[in-house]
Amino acid sequence: MATKKNTQKTERVPQTRDESSVERLYLELRERAMRYDFRPGSRINEQALGREFSISRPPLREALNRLVAEGFLDFVMNKGFFRKAISVEELFNLYQVRIALERRAVYLAVTHASDEEIQSLEDYWKSIMAKGETMDVADLLLADEEFHRRLTELSHNREICQFLEQVTRRIHVARHIDLEQSDWNAQAFDAHFQLVQLIRQRKTSEALAALSEHIDLSLKRAVQITKEMVAKFFLQDQGWDSSQPASPSTAPALNKKPAAKAA
Repeated sequence: MATKKNTQKTERVPQTRDESSVERLYLELRERAMRYDFRPGSRINEQALGREFSISRPPLREALNRLVAEGFLDFVMNKGFFRKAISVEELFNLYQVRIALERRAVYLAVTHASDEEIQSLEDYWKSIMAKGETMDVADLLLADEEFHRRLTELSHNREICQFLEQVTRRIHVARHIDLEQSDWNAQAFDAHFQLVQLIRQRKTSEALAALSEHIDLSLKRAVQITKEMVAKFFLQDQGWDSSQPASPSTAPALNKKPAAKAA
Protein backbone atom coordinates (compact mmCIF):
# COMPACT_ATOMS: atom_id res chain seq x y z
CA MET A 1 0.00 0.00 0.00
CA ALA A 2 1.46 3.33 -1.06
CA THR A 3 2.13 5.75 1.70
CA LYS A 4 0.77 9.20 1.39
CA LYS A 5 3.40 11.88 1.33
CA ASN A 6 3.06 14.68 3.79
CA THR A 7 2.62 17.69 1.57
CA GLN A 8 1.93 20.08 4.41
CA LYS A 9 4.22 23.10 4.16
CA THR A 10 6.17 24.23 7.16
CA GLU A 11 5.04 27.66 8.19
CA ARG A 12 7.75 30.26 8.12
CA VAL A 13 8.17 31.84 11.52
CA PRO A 14 8.63 35.60 11.14
CA GLN A 15 11.92 36.86 12.47
CA THR A 16 11.27 39.16 15.36
CA ARG A 17 13.62 41.96 16.27
CA ASP A 18 15.88 41.37 19.22
CA GLU A 19 14.79 44.15 21.55
CA SER A 20 17.67 43.49 23.94
CA SER A 21 20.27 43.98 21.20
CA VAL A 22 18.64 47.26 20.14
CA GLU A 23 18.65 48.42 23.75
CA ARG A 24 22.33 47.50 24.15
CA LEU A 25 23.15 49.40 20.97
CA TYR A 26 21.24 52.44 22.19
CA LEU A 27 23.03 52.38 25.55
CA GLU A 28 26.45 52.09 23.90
CA LEU A 29 25.76 54.96 21.50
CA ARG A 30 24.37 57.06 24.34
CA GLU A 31 27.54 56.47 26.34
CA ARG A 32 29.65 57.59 23.38
CA ALA A 33 27.50 60.67 22.92
CA MET A 34 27.79 61.54 26.62
CA ARG A 35 31.60 61.32 26.41
CA TYR A 36 31.63 63.29 23.13
CA ASP A 37 33.31 60.38 21.37
CA PHE A 38 31.25 61.77 18.50
CA ARG A 39 32.84 65.17 18.01
CA PRO A 40 30.47 68.16 18.29
CA GLY A 41 29.03 69.05 14.91
CA SER A 42 30.31 65.89 13.21
CA ARG A 43 28.18 63.57 11.13
CA ILE A 44 27.43 60.10 12.50
CA ASN A 45 28.82 57.46 10.14
CA GLU A 46 25.91 55.02 9.99
CA GLN A 47 27.64 52.58 7.68
CA ALA A 48 30.65 52.32 9.97
CA LEU A 49 28.44 51.79 13.02
CA GLY A 50 26.42 49.17 11.17
CA ARG A 51 29.59 47.24 10.35
CA GLU A 52 30.98 47.64 13.86
CA PHE A 53 27.86 46.31 15.57
CA SER A 54 26.81 43.93 12.74
CA ILE A 55 23.37 45.47 12.74
CA SER A 56 21.00 46.56 9.98
CA ARG A 57 19.96 50.12 9.32
CA PRO A 58 16.42 50.09 10.87
CA PRO A 59 17.45 49.22 14.47
CA LEU A 60 20.48 51.51 14.19
CA ARG A 61 18.25 54.38 13.12
CA GLU A 62 15.86 53.60 15.97
CA ALA A 63 18.72 54.00 18.44
CA LEU A 64 19.92 57.20 16.77
CA ASN A 65 16.41 58.67 16.77
CA ARG A 66 16.17 58.01 20.51
CA LEU A 67 19.35 60.07 20.93
CA VAL A 68 17.78 62.84 18.86
CA ALA A 69 14.74 62.81 21.16
CA GLU A 70 17.02 63.02 24.21
CA GLY A 71 18.92 66.01 22.83
CA PHE A 72 22.26 64.37 22.03
CA LEU A 73 21.98 64.40 18.24
CA ASP A 74 20.45 66.49 15.48
CA PHE A 75 18.86 65.03 12.37
CA VAL A 76 19.19 66.94 9.08
CA MET A 77 16.95 65.82 6.22
CA ASN A 78 18.90 64.24 3.35
CA LYS A 79 22.14 64.57 5.32
CA GLY A 80 21.81 62.34 8.36
CA PHE A 81 22.53 62.46 12.07
CA PHE A 82 24.98 64.88 13.68
CA ARG A 83 26.38 65.24 17.18
CA LYS A 84 24.93 68.44 18.58
CA ALA A 85 27.25 71.41 18.66
CA ILE A 86 28.25 72.86 22.01
CA SER A 87 26.05 75.82 22.91
CA VAL A 88 26.47 78.27 25.77
CA GLU A 89 22.74 78.96 25.78
CA GLU A 90 21.79 75.29 25.79
CA LEU A 91 24.18 74.42 28.62
CA PHE A 92 22.96 77.40 30.65
CA ASN A 93 19.34 76.35 30.08
CA LEU A 94 20.09 72.75 31.10
CA TYR A 95 21.57 73.92 34.39
CA GLN A 96 18.43 76.01 34.99
CA VAL A 97 16.25 72.97 34.29
CA ARG A 98 18.36 70.95 36.68
CA ILE A 99 17.86 73.51 39.44
CA ALA A 100 14.10 73.62 38.85
CA LEU A 101 13.73 69.82 38.89
CA GLU A 102 15.93 69.26 41.93
CA ARG A 103 14.27 72.05 43.90
CA ARG A 104 10.91 70.39 43.33
CA ALA A 105 12.40 67.02 44.23
CA VAL A 106 13.80 68.40 47.50
CA TYR A 107 10.48 70.05 48.32
CA LEU A 108 8.69 66.70 47.85
CA ALA A 109 11.42 64.81 49.70
CA VAL A 110 10.88 66.90 52.82
CA THR A 111 7.23 65.89 52.91
CA HIS A 112 7.31 62.36 51.44
CA ALA A 113 10.65 60.70 52.24
CA SER A 114 10.79 58.40 55.25
CA ASP A 115 13.49 58.70 57.89
CA GLU A 116 14.89 55.37 56.70
CA GLU A 117 15.22 56.61 53.12
CA ILE A 118 16.95 59.77 54.24
CA GLN A 119 19.29 57.73 56.43
CA SER A 120 20.16 55.53 53.45
CA LEU A 121 21.17 58.61 51.43
CA GLU A 122 23.25 59.91 54.34
CA ASP A 123 25.01 56.55 54.71
CA TYR A 124 25.83 56.52 51.01
CA TRP A 125 27.35 59.98 51.11
CA LYS A 126 29.33 59.23 54.27
CA SER A 127 30.89 56.27 52.45
CA ILE A 128 31.93 58.60 49.61
CA MET A 129 33.32 61.20 52.02
CA ALA A 130 35.41 58.50 53.72
CA LYS A 131 37.28 57.72 50.50
CA GLY A 132 36.94 61.03 48.68
CA GLU A 133 40.61 61.98 48.88
CA THR A 134 41.60 58.85 46.96
CA MET A 135 39.00 59.25 44.18
CA ASP A 136 39.83 60.77 40.81
CA VAL A 137 37.63 63.34 39.06
CA ALA A 138 35.73 60.75 37.00
CA ASP A 139 34.82 58.70 40.08
CA LEU A 140 33.87 61.82 42.05
CA LEU A 141 31.56 62.89 39.26
CA LEU A 142 29.85 59.49 39.14
CA ALA A 143 29.47 59.55 42.94
CA ASP A 144 27.97 63.04 42.80
CA GLU A 145 25.56 62.06 40.04
CA GLU A 146 24.51 59.04 42.08
CA PHE A 147 23.94 61.25 45.13
CA HIS A 148 21.66 63.56 43.18
CA ARG A 149 19.91 60.55 41.62
CA ARG A 150 19.16 59.12 45.07
CA LEU A 151 18.21 62.55 46.35
CA THR A 152 15.65 62.92 43.58
CA GLU A 153 14.24 59.47 44.31
CA LEU A 154 13.28 60.72 47.77
CA SER A 155 10.58 62.76 46.03
CA HIS A 156 8.72 59.56 45.09
CA ASN A 157 8.05 61.20 41.71
CA ARG A 158 9.17 58.97 38.84
CA GLU A 159 8.68 61.63 36.17
CA ILE A 160 11.02 64.08 37.91
CA CYS A 161 13.59 61.30 38.22
CA GLN A 162 13.40 60.46 34.52
CA PHE A 163 13.65 64.05 33.31
CA LEU A 164 16.53 64.81 35.64
CA GLU A 165 18.35 61.70 34.43
CA GLN A 166 18.23 63.04 30.87
CA VAL A 167 19.60 66.41 31.98
CA THR A 168 22.36 64.70 33.97
CA ARG A 169 23.50 62.77 30.90
CA ARG A 170 23.58 65.85 28.69
CA ILE A 171 25.72 67.90 31.08
CA HIS A 172 28.00 65.00 32.05
CA VAL A 173 31.10 66.25 30.19
CA ALA A 174 30.48 69.85 31.25
CA ARG A 175 30.35 68.77 34.88
CA HIS A 176 33.54 66.75 34.46
CA ILE A 177 35.32 69.88 33.24
CA ASP A 178 33.76 71.88 36.07
CA LEU A 179 35.16 69.45 38.64
CA GLU A 180 38.59 69.50 37.01
CA GLN A 181 38.74 73.29 37.13
CA SER A 182 37.37 73.89 40.64
CA ASP A 183 37.82 72.92 44.28
CA TRP A 184 34.46 71.17 44.02
CA ASN A 185 35.18 68.27 46.36
CA ALA A 186 36.16 70.52 49.26
CA GLN A 187 32.82 72.32 49.07
CA ALA A 188 30.45 69.62 47.82
CA PHE A 189 31.14 67.07 50.56
CA ASP A 190 29.91 69.43 53.25
CA ALA A 191 27.15 70.90 51.07
CA HIS A 192 25.69 67.47 50.34
CA PHE A 193 25.84 66.38 53.95
CA GLN A 194 24.22 69.64 55.12
CA LEU A 195 21.43 69.25 52.56
CA VAL A 196 20.60 65.76 53.80
CA GLN A 197 20.45 67.04 57.39
CA LEU A 198 18.06 69.84 56.42
CA ILE A 199 15.78 67.34 54.67
CA ARG A 200 15.89 65.10 57.75
CA GLN A 201 14.87 68.07 59.90
CA ARG A 202 12.05 68.86 57.43
CA LYS A 203 13.33 72.40 56.93
CA THR A 204 11.96 73.11 53.48
CA SER A 205 13.11 76.68 52.85
CA GLU A 206 16.61 76.07 54.24
CA ALA A 207 17.01 72.89 52.16
CA LEU A 208 15.89 74.66 48.98
CA ALA A 209 18.30 77.52 49.63
CA ALA A 210 21.19 75.12 50.25
CA LEU A 211 20.47 73.20 47.05
CA SER A 212 20.21 76.34 44.92
CA GLU A 213 23.46 77.73 46.29
CA HIS A 214 25.22 74.44 45.55
CA ILE A 215 24.09 74.17 41.92
CA ASP A 216 24.35 77.91 41.25
CA LEU A 217 28.13 77.61 41.45
CA SER A 218 28.10 75.55 38.25
CA LEU A 219 25.36 77.66 36.66
CA LYS A 220 27.44 80.81 37.07
CA ARG A 221 30.38 79.05 35.46
CA ALA A 222 28.33 77.74 32.52
CA VAL A 223 29.77 80.16 29.97
CA GLN A 224 33.35 79.49 31.06
CA ILE A 225 32.71 75.74 31.12
CA THR A 226 31.41 75.90 27.54
CA LYS A 227 34.54 77.75 26.39
CA GLU A 228 36.67 75.09 28.04
CA MET A 229 34.64 72.39 26.28
CA VAL A 230 35.29 74.12 22.96
CA ALA A 231 39.00 74.24 23.75
CA LYS A 232 38.97 70.56 24.68
CA PHE A 233 37.37 69.43 21.44
CA PHE A 234 38.43 72.04 18.88
CA LEU A 235 41.63 73.95 19.60
CA GLN A 236 43.76 70.95 18.65
CA ASP A 237 41.65 70.17 15.63
CA GLN A 238 43.50 71.30 12.51
CA GLY A 239 40.23 71.78 10.73
CA TRP A 240 38.97 74.37 13.20
CA ASP A 241 39.11 77.97 12.00
CA SER A 242 40.10 79.95 15.09
CA SER A 243 39.60 83.22 13.21
CA GLN A 244 35.85 82.72 12.91
CA PRO A 245 34.00 85.24 15.11
CA ALA A 246 32.05 83.92 18.06
CA SER A 247 28.27 84.01 18.21
CA PRO A 248 26.71 85.45 21.38
CA SER A 249 24.67 82.29 21.93
CA THR A 250 27.11 79.57 20.87
CA ALA A 251 30.76 78.74 21.27
CA PRO A 252 33.29 79.74 18.58
CA ALA A 253 32.87 78.07 15.18
CA LEU A 254 29.83 76.12 16.33
CA ASN A 255 27.15 78.11 14.49
CA LYS A 256 28.44 76.72 11.25
CA LYS A 257 26.19 74.10 9.66
CA PRO A 258 27.91 70.71 9.46
CA ALA A 259 28.93 69.81 5.94
CA ALA A 260 27.61 66.55 4.57
CA LYS A 261 30.23 63.82 4.30
CA ALA A 262 30.15 60.41 2.77
CA ALA A 263 28.94 57.87 5.28
